[in-house]
Amino acid sequence: MPKTATLALSLLLIAACATPGPPTQPNDREWNQIAADYQWLDNLRNAQPKSPANASRKQQIELMLANLQKIEPVYNSFQEKVREYYDRTHDPRAAQVMAREKIILGDQYLVISRYERALDLYRSAAQIDPSNNDAKSRITLAEGRRYVSMSSFAAVKNGMKEDDVRNLIGLPREDWIKQVVQNGRVYSVWIYPKADGGASAVYFDNGVVYHTNWNAAAPQPQAAQTK
Repeated sequence: MPKTATLALSLLLIAACATPGPPTQPNDREWNQIAADYQWLDNLRNAQPKSPANASRKQQIELMLANLQKIEPVYNSFQEKVREYYDRTHDPRAAQVMAREKIILGDQYLVISRYERALDLYRSAAQIDPSNNDAKSRITLAEGRRYVSMSSFAAVKNGMKEDDVRNLIGLPREDWIKQVVQNGRVYSVWIYPKADGGASAVYFDNGVVYHTNWNAAAPQPQAAQTK
């Protein structure tokens, strides 16, 4: 047999014996396993303790971090699996799951007023799954809370309670809430960043607004809310 024919035959035999790689197209066999793993992750997450309605910001943050730590091994393993599957198959179902996870984590940062971090996650979700309307609506929500607007701030009036202010302009980050106790009274100030780099402030006496200041801090050229 000529050498060229022998070489061609050898190549055909090698190709025939080669182990086929993992599928590069969406397939239900892999996806059903991923979906089962995702249900397990969801069940594990939902079983974690929830913050009581009267929890302080510090308690909310501590519980959020504790819950994330508990599910971290399962979460990381699942993220690696679904990402590898998506990169290989571009299955839109995997994109939807990855986007949902970004939104879930973004929602947790939104609750504790980490608007920049929440925005990053929502935008990432929208990039992964451009048809995701939840991501788009949350981007709008987070951008609206990122900086206090003059019209919203103007609605805050003396005599309002903390919950009233929270409903109007949100709750600042925990490190932008200052508090002091004097003569049995609790005085506090909530500081809100503005788009120009300055800040506004709402002042409370025993939880009741007694003063507001739209220009509590002057604009800063490169000021932005810390992630």
